[in-house]
Amino acid sequence: MTKTPIRIVIADDNRFFCDALKDSLNVHSELNVTNTFITLKELIAFTNYQNLDVLILDVNFNGTCSLDFIDKIKKGNNHFRIIALTTMNNNFIKEKAIHKGVDVFVGKDEDLQNFKDVILNCFVHQSIKKVKTSSKINIDNYTFTKRKLEILQALFLHSDKNEKELSAILHITESSLKSHKRELFEITNTKSTPELIKFGIQKSLIIA
Repeated sequence: MTKTPIRIVIADDNRFFCDALKDSLNVHSELNVTNTFITLKELIAFTNYQNLDVLILDVNFNGTCSLDFIDKIKKGNNHFRIIALTTMNNNFIKEKAIHKGVDVFVGKDEDLQNFKDVILNCFVHQSIKKVKTSSKINIDNYTFTKRKLEILQALFLHSDKNEKELSAILHITESSLKSHKRELFEITNTKSTPELIKFGIQKSLIIA
């Protein structure tokens, strides 16, 4: 039990969810949601200069992965804990979250009635449980290497680039890129890049 309320900040692009979660947490005397944010820009401006204990961070901000901004979020203040909250509950996203500095990963589809205990445990226990890293990621019945997932995400992020430009971005040859794409088509049973990207979005391998 903490002597003073834990200062909590919620960041989620859904204003209704932010307000609902704030109300549900503030009924507990141990917790105090001080601020909510629906944009990463406003969140970064706040966390760099203000004090907080726990940040509850939505992973998907209108198609932008907030995990890629954790360095900026913690640039001026790295003394608070981060709880990642998302519907994209798979090992690939979990591993990325922990690697980026997230302390606890919670699926939005889980029972949030026990969220108070999750926050208290996150704040009190200083040791961070690392997920077991692997060179391969299993999603449903599909197995991908990390490199294959990098290729898949690059196809989405740089969809305006041709193969020559994309291979330069990835620091591989065009033939190597084509080989990776063929193997991805085989793994996912898709026949084109748009189908492959659609598969990635459906399986939460791509945030769109």
